[in-house]
This record gives sequence, C-alpha cells and structure tokens, in this order.
Amino acid sequence: MAKANARKVEQAVRAAWQPRVKKRVRRDAEKNGFTLHIAGTFGFSAAAGSTDDPRRCSITQRMPGEAAQALYAARDAGADQAEREQIPADALGEHCFRQGGRARCLDVGLNDIAWMDLEL
Repeated sequence: MAKANARKVEQAVRAAWQPRVKKRVRRDAEKNGFTLHIAGTFGFSAAAGSTDDPRRCSITQRMPGEAAQALYAARDAGADQAEREQIPADALGEHCFRQGGRARCLDVGLNDIAWMDLEL
C-alpha cells in the first residue's frame, strides 16, 4: 500500500513539476537566447561571381532569443522538419555570416545536419 501511495505522489509531483520547468526553460530561451552547436553542410547563394559551393562546417554560436521564439512558434504551429531546420539556418546566416552588415545578399541554406545540440 505504501509503495502504491508513494508512486501516486511521485506521479502527481512529476505532472505538476515538468510543465513548470518546460515553461521556465522556454521563457529563458526566448528572453536570453541559447547556444547552438551544429555540424552540417551549408549552402550559400550570393551575387554573381561569388562561390556558392556547399561547405561542411562545425559551428558553435550564441543565438538570440528571437531564434528561440521562432523555433518554439514553428513547433507549436506544427511546422515540418524542413521548416524547423530553416530557422537556425536563417539565424546563423544573420548572426554568423552576415554579422555587422557584411554579405547582406548572402542566403544561407542548411543542406544537411550531421548533428545539432542546443544549450539552454
């Protein structure tokens, strides 16, 4: 009897605790951003005369809260895998490849992901 009661208490605590933790993590990521660790093949398209050959890169980049907001919104809206993968590609394009106003016409595509990890 005690084991059954303990199990019920544990289940109730987990049911109440987990949503609050997820909500706090989401709020913090949307406010403070996150670190993206990614290895993949990035494709580029830019002005004539520049190279657009895909490049295999491993990148660790601090991403802004707006990228987290976009990822959560896409997930909540039921976006497919390709749509969700485009969000970090766009964010990396902005914050890594076009930083400081350079390469404004550069479009970045994430052609292949070898691995990816988000650090919240």
